Amino acid sequence: MPETAHGLFLFCRPGFEPDLAREVRDVAQERGVGGRAHCVARSGWVRFECADPSGAEFVAGALGRYTLVFARQWFRTLFREESGDPDAWPASVLSGLEETARRYGSKPRVRELVVEAPDSDPGRELWPLCWRLRELLEDDLRARGWLRSGARRAPRLHVALVPGGGLWAGVSDPSRCSPWPMGIPRLRVPGAAPSRSARKLEEAFLVLMDEHERAKSLKPGRRVVDLGAAPGGWSWQFARRGLLVTAVDNAALAREAMDTGLVDHVRADGFRYRPDRPVDWMVCDMVKAPERIARLVGVWAARGLARWYLFNWKLPNRDRLGELRRCRDILLRELGRAGVRHTLRLRHLYHDREEVTGYLAVHGLPGDRFATKGRKRSRR
Repeated sequence: MPETAHGLFLFCRPGFEPDLAREVRDVAQERGVGGRAHCVARSGWVRFECADPSGAEFVAGALGRYTLVFARQWFRTLFREESGDPDAWPASVLSGLEETARRYGSKPRVRELVVEAPDSDPGRELWPLCWRLRELLEDDLRARGWLRSGARRAPRLHVALVPGGGLWAGVSDPSRCSPWPMGIPRLRVPGAAPSRSARKLEEAFLVLMDEHERAKSLKPGRRVVDLGAAPGGWSWQFARRGLLVTAVDNAALAREAMDTGLVDHVRADGFRYRPDRPVDWMVCDMVKAPERIARLVGVWAARGLARWYLFNWKLPNRDRLGELRRCRDILLRELGRAGVRHTLRLRHLYHDREEVTGYLAVHGLPGDRFATKGRKRSRR
């Protein structure tokens, strides 16, 4: 029989469980909610158990899509099933869902079903079982009238299988969580990409920006400065969308990037380079100390040199969350001194390893400084 569980279930990259556990615990404490974070090294998931049953709902309601940097996906747990018999899981989930709805004085209703397992070696062995269980549960939910895709106010139902047997089940608000199972988007990047980093940028576009932001900022003809561009994966991604790229690096760029005809290669130091006039994008994927990158992005934004930014902070193995917060404070301090209104989002992406990717959008700068109509390409 399913057992009631009050807390959160969160997915992350294997090896980052302590960082996520500390992060979610700090968020809960800031809101006056006590609890314990449980994790197993390299498992790919964290469980936060609330001391007060009402605390889980309160913390979940306070979490936005970008509140937690190290969480790929999360949901509020309602119940768990410890049985290791997969044949018993569909009935157990239905029973747990019905009992939970009865406790709240309502009827079971969900808009979507997601069945997931951690992105670890043992977890990936469960992925085929996730697909089969999802098909069975969807049929049962529809037969009972509990699954209604058009019910906008209904939550998404999550079922997380864990290695060793058993599952955790709960709900999320789709507007606050990742739209992809386990928080991993499925990308279609052409094989002609010059480097693996091209996939990272593609994921950043999808995860850190909404559809409106992508449509506005990635229009053909916008100007991009790519600092530390070699071998050219990020430059290639922008160029294939029709944006004009100034790739700044003392090293050579891959032929695939240069063959786009939209990339100008400038041999210069990325920390010293400044454009002769404001551009639309500044992006930076340099393997340098993260505080230097944070300060560089802050200086560019404070001086109004670009409107949109994508960058990576390479984190150390020790105290990654502490270093992340220190870099964020450096960037925010630069923006605060200049009185810059902005949107800042940080996420440990699937294609990130020991780094975190950031997106910064600057608001309220004079529009004529970013006009692209009639602009000619820089040949510096």
